[in-house]
Amino acid sequence: MKKTTYLVFIVLSTSSFLTHAAKPNCDNLIGDWISDSQSTLTFSTIGKEGQLTGHYIPYQFAEKPAPLIGWSNTSRPKKDHDNVKVVSFSVNWTKHGAITSWSGTCSIEKGIPVIKAIANLARANSSFSWDHIITDSNRYTPK
Repeated sequence: MKKTTYLVFIVLSTSSFLTHAAKPNCDNLIGDWISDSQSTLTFSTIGKEGQLTGHYIPYQFAEKPAPLIGWSNTSRPKKDHDNVKVVSFSVNWTKHGAITSWSGTCSIEKGIPVIKAIANLARANSSFSWDHIITDSNRYTPK
């Protein structure tokens, strides 16, 4: 009876630990971020030189996540400076003939990590010659 009780406790403790993983933050970007418009940004890996991989799910589509690649800075904070993490990533929307690239910063606002980024969407096909590049801004917080 005691062996069964301990085994159940260990299994429940382990599953609880796995489901309560730490949320992403500016020091460790890995995890899910959600935009103000409900798009999901996921960073899966960060290489030793700051290379990022992951995927992106736009709020407009419930389709398969699009892979993303990018970079984060690896600089140490400087004393007496305003220090943030610099982040840049891109998604190739193969099916739509477009690429979006974001560049921005991660900083703490009211105790919450926030990625603020400018997005440039470049489209291969457009109704007008001046309409191939659209600029927007996005704000992401941990999901």
